[in-house]
Parts: sequence; structure tokens; C-alpha cells
Amino acid sequence: MVYRIVAATAIVLSLAIAGCSTSGDIGKPVSTSPNQIGAGTTEFPIGQRPHVPALSGGTISGESLNTATLAGQVVVLNAWASWCEPCREESPALARISKRVASLGIDFVGLDEEDTKDKAMAFATKMGTTYPHLFDEHGELLASLRLLPTSGIPSTLVLDRQGNVAARVIGAIHEQEFEALLRSVASEPTPTASA
Repeated sequence: MVYRIVAATAIVLSLAIAGCSTSGDIGKPVSTSPNQIGAGTTEFPIGQRPHVPALSGGTISGESLNTATLAGQVVVLNAWASWCEPCREESPALARISKRVASLGIDFVGLDEEDTKDKAMAFATKMGTTYPHLFDEHGELLASLRLLPTSGIPSTLVLDRQGNVAARVIGAIHEQEFEALLRSVASEPTPTASA
């Protein structure tokens, strides 16, 4: 009996830490890199940062967006959904941070997962996230970001000005620490081209 209670508690805690599972991936193992992805923040040292592909598609407001147009900016890619409870807690913090760091050349892009556009628009409006959100109805864009799990949101990548991953957050961000991280990445020296 005690074993069952301990096992059940461990399962509930692991789900709470990891965030929400996307409906199509419940029970699906994550295989995005040689190391299993766990909840928390991972920072990548300069010179050892993986590159991610540019994302393009329609936004929840019906416009087109290609993240390649953000070259030279620090970019925050945040995967979320309106049905995700940790996303509801995280999104107002992201909205506040995005406004405070906008003058530093930091752009935010949401990645709305397995949602409807109406629910996603209502969510973004309510949470105050005025930055663009790519609509990823079937999860193809998230799947292309191999450093993020396809079965748990929220999750976030911070790209440096060269388009390389400076940091990855699995689970909800912590507002003060995340803003400090962004300011640090934004202040990194821009590498000069060798002659």
C-alpha cells in the first residue's frame, strides 16, 4: 500500500514538473537528443551552441511569419497552448518581460500547440502576449525544434543573435531569473567576421 502511494505521488510530481502533455503525444517517449530532456534550465556556452532551423508559417492572427527575418536579434521561442495550466501561469510573466526587454533587441515568438485559432487568440489577448504566435495545430513546428520535447509544454528556447541556442527551459520560466538570462544573452559581444 505504501509503495502504491509513493509511486502515485512520484508520477503526479513528474507530470507537474514537466508541464502539460500535448494530446497527441501522451505516453510517447521524448527522443530529441542523446540525453533525456528533463525539467529546468540548460545554458549552452558560446561556441558550443546548437543551431535551430528558422520557423515559418501562419500566426494565430492570420499573418505570415518567418523567424529568419529576426536575424541579428535575440529570439525567445515559447511553446504553449490555451489548454495548458502551467502556460496560464507563465504567459503573463512572459508578456511583462517582453515589454521590459524590447529595447535590448529581444523578440518573442509564441508557438501555439494543438489548439484552435479562436482559443489561442482569446488566450493571448487575456494574457497580454502582444508578440506574434505561430499556429502549430499539428505540432510540426515544435517537432522541428529537436531540443524541445514534443510531449510537454511550456518549453522555451533562447536564441542568440547568431540564431544559436543560448538556453533551453523545459517547464515554466521563473520571471526574474529568465529576464536576467535574457539580458545576459543580449549583452554578449557580437562576433566579428574574420578577414
